[in-house]
Amino acid sequence: MEPMTTILCSNYNSSSYINNYLNYVNNQMLNNFDIVFVDANSNDGSLETIKNYNFRNGINKKIIEFKTKICLYEAWNEAILACSTPYVMNYNTDDCLYPTALLVKQSYALMHPSVDVFYSPCFVSSDKDHKNVIRTYMWPEYSHESLLHGCFIGPYPYLKKKTIVDQGLFDPRFTISGDYEMWLRLSKNKKSFFKIKEILGCYYQNPVGLSTENTEQRAMTQSFQDFNIRNLHK
Repeated sequence: MEPMTTILCSNYNSSSYINNYLNYVNNQMLNNFDIVFVDANSNDGSLETIKNYNFRNGINKKIIEFKTKICLYEAWNEAILACSTPYVMNYNTDDCLYPTALLVKQSYALMHPSVDVFYSPCFVSSDKDHKNVIRTYMWPEYSHESLLHGCFIGPYPYLKKKTIVDQGLFDPRFTISGDYEMWLRLSKNKKSFFKIKEILGCYYQNPVGLSTENTEQRAMTQSFQDFNIRNLHK
C-alpha cells in the first residue's frame, strides 16, 4: 500500500530535541508513511543525526538541504512540493507526537474524505522531554468567527495537500503567523475543518521558539502580522 501521509519537518539547529523527535516518529503505530526533512543550514550536528537515524521499515525518509537559513513557512512549502502523498502534517522538532497520532488522523481522513483540515487538542509541557504537563489546549469547535479570535489549528494539523497547493501554499511574508494566515485563507474560501476529539501529543512551551519566544520585538511582530491577517480575511 502506498503511503497516504507525509510528515513535514523543518529543522534548524535542533540538537536539543532531535533524538526524542526521531524516536517519537519511529514509534508511530501507522504502518507506513513518509517524512520530509527540510534543513535550513544547521550547524549543530542535528542534520547529521537525522541522516544517520535508521527508521523502521515502512517509514520513508527524504532530506532537503539548504545552504542558507530559510523561514519556517518556506521550509513547509518545500516539503509539501517534494512529497507525493495526498495528506501532509507539519510536526515541529520540539513537540511530542503520541504513538497513535498518525493512525488516528489518517483514519479520520479516510472516514471524512471531503475535509481539508483536521486539528486536535494537545497537552502543553514546560520541559523539552514533555514530562511536566502544565495545561491542555482543548480548542474550540471550528467557525470562521472563532478563528478570527485566535489561531487554534496547531500544533500538528493534518492537511489535504491539494488544498494547500491550490491555495498557493504558505505565505512566507508572515514570518511568525504564516500558519494562521493559511487557516484564515482556507476558512474564508469555505474549506472544510474538522476537530478531532482525542489528545494526540504534547506541545513544548519553548521559551526560545518561533511562536513562544518571550521578547517584546517578537510580540510586536506577531501582533502586527495577526492584525493584518484578520483584516485581510475577515
